[in-house]
Amino acid sequence: MLFMAKDRYAPKTLDDLMAGMSNKITSYAGKNQKLSHFQVLLEESISVPMAKKCRVSNYRDAIMVIETDSAAVAMRLNYMKMSILSDLRKNGLPELSQIKVQTNPQAFTNRAIASKQKENNAHKKDLVLSEDTANSLLDIAKNAPPSLREKLEKLARHSKK
Repeated sequence: MLFMAKDRYAPKTLDDLMAGMSNKITSYAGKNQKLSHFQVLLEESISVPMAKKCRVSNYRDAIMVIETDSAAVAMRLNYMKMSILSDLRKNGLPELSQIKVQTNPQAFTNRAIASKQKENNAHKKDLVLSEDTANSLLDIAKNAPPSLREKLEKLARHSKK
């Protein structure tokens, strides 16, 4: 009797796909939660300005990896490594055996850009153009040159949104 191999290109049901994904998502969420907890412990161990310049990026086999935004901060953390290690062991990580410090400026650049975008979006939401101001802009636009008229009318339209 011959058995045919399972067609790996055959469509899969959504339940089959989600069954495999839920385990991955759960493990990812758990790891992210652990790293956040380790970040809090690290922030308690070092000064606030220094904590803003570094983050716990990985923890595996009792080795914590800390990323920094510059080589100068990495060197400073390397000098502080033994005191950080003992503080972390006292405050909830007794199995921690080693701390590795790496430099990754891109991670902090992306984080800084994201925080600036959030800040700008929050600021833009605060800026609301009143109906009276929009009417005033439209009155000014009537006597303005064509290039300025278009810009004033576009600005006035923002009050209606």
